[in-house]
Amino acid sequence: MKEGKERSGVAMNPTVPERTSLIIAVEINSIKDQTEKLVLHNFIEIGRRLHEAKALLPHGEWLQWLEESVDFSPNRAAKLMRLYDAYGLPHSSLLDSDAQDQVLSKLSYTQALILLGVPEEERTQLLLDLDIENMSTRELKKAVDKQKQIQQEKERAEQENTALRQALDGVKEANTELAKERDSLKQEAVELRKTQQALQENVEKATLQNKKLKENMNYKSYQRVRNDLAAAQTKLFTSQVAFKYEALERAFKELSYELDLLANLDAQVHAGYMSKLNDFLLKAMRGRMQG
Repeated sequence: MKEGKERSGVAMNPTVPERTSLIIAVEINSIKDQTEKLVLHNFIEIGRRLHEAKALLPHGEWLQWLEESVDFSPNRAAKLMRLYDAYGLPHSSLLDSDAQDQVLSKLSYTQALILLGVPEEERTQLLLDLDIENMSTRELKKAVDKQKQIQQEKERAEQENTALRQALDGVKEANTELAKERDSLKQEAVELRKTQQALQENVEKATLQNKKLKENMNYKSYQRVRNDLAAAQTKLFTSQVAFKYEALERAFKELSYELDLLANLDAQVHAGYMSKLNDFLLKAMRGRMQG
């Protein structure tokens, strides 16, 4: 009977699981995680009260109060108040109060500090998208760094788009000015043609008068009329040369402007046209010198 009771007693005792290093590590990490979550909650509450105290203190007494009353450095106090600003209020449009409490219950102090590295809206989105509770500190930091890189690339793209829009606006403005100048040149050309026509009529009249003078007047009168005719012809040709020179000068300016725009778009095509332009100018100069 006694042996039966002893055997029965042994059989009734539950088996105690063997303690291993893996089980101990899991327990330690669980305690660490719970501690950090408790630390985060407490630090948020301290940040709330630091805000309250700072609002109550007279100007200039904040730093002294930190040192003497709570033994906090300004940087330490600023970090705790940032934790409260980031996690202490349901001020995000993406999270209501209950959702924010649920997210914070899974967030550790170290993770909360890492997430302070991104703006509020992106931080809230990360809290929604990532399984932070099951992420290591290194994995979370990597995700935050990736988000920062994405934001930097986005800002850089926006800056490049802004620069391109500004450049395009500059080109449009320059084209508008060129169009105005072209219209002005057209008007000047019309006026110049009228002047040339009037000069041509004067030359024809002078030629007719010259013919009559040759028949009816003495040589001195004829010579004077011939000089007047020569002066009128000189004035006519001078006007024509001036008009064509101004037109050539403006055309060259327009060509130079268009070549500069082409250089920004296709350097190779620009170089080809520059070569053609140089050949043309050299041939023109040689022709004038030989002539």
